[in-house]
Amino acid sequence: MIVAGDGIQVDGAGSPSNPVVITAKPAPLVVADSSCITLSGGGTTAAPLIAAPRLDPAPGNLLTCGPGGLLVAGGTGGTVVTGCGLTGDGSPGAPVSATVSAWPHTCSLDDEGGLVYCDSTGALRSEPRGRASFMEDGVNKTYPVTAVPAAVNTLIETRSLTIKNPDLCRPAFAIVEVELDVGFTLPPNSGASSQIGSNAVNYFDNRGSGVSASVHSMATMVFQRTIPPGATLVEPLNIRMGRGSGGATYNRIETYMRAFVFVL
Repeated sequence: MIVAGDGIQVDGAGSPSNPVVITAKPAPLVVADSSCITLSGGGTTAAPLIAAPRLDPAPGNLLTCGPGGLLVAGGTGGTVVTGCGLTGDGSPGAPVSATVSAWPHTCSLDDEGGLVYCDSTGALRSEPRGRASFMEDGVNKTYPVTAVPAAVNTLIETRSLTIKNPDLCRPAFAIVEVELDVGFTLPPNSGASSQIGSNAVNYFDNRGSGVSASVHSMATMVFQRTIPPGATLVEPLNIRMGRGSGGATYNRIETYMRAFVFVL
């Protein structure tokens, strides 16, 4: 008795007219696809086993199958095409890199160098550029003859300058300059003072025997302000007077307000 094992096929009864024939019996070929390879064919001469790469159709996928094998699409022979300061083809011997200049300063590049960013369109952007602006306002106003108040620090009028920070990203540094000139009339033995805010800047008195008309002197103050990104500052100029005596009067107030605004 002849029993066929795995992979063996036995035919015939063992007689001269029907001899026993032993042949190899091919096992069925089982194939299965993976996420990256598709298999087809039964592994026979008529239907050979074929493996094909499965390429993701997602937009922006540069991998393709060329006559010589898998390659990155876009350049000749599958190399990466660069431009706008970029060099290299992405290979180990020529990695993609940016053409840069030597740091010309004595300070540390790591500590003081600016940064580069990628915007919503994929373009490279630097840090915001520096800005500088200037604004001013001047008023020269006459008044009816008015007695100078005796009490110091008496508010007469408030004028203002609107200072805008044009930068939406960074605070602005503003240098503010204000000027005040009050026209006094001083009878004999009289006096008067003017103030920028709470700061007394001028005091005049007349110790003579005649009236001193149109007594004045321009006083200046300079200070700084910080304005938040995109904000507007209304800077007040409080005009104050005091120490009025002996019938002292005023009839004119001239002011200038200027702002130098820097965003760096």
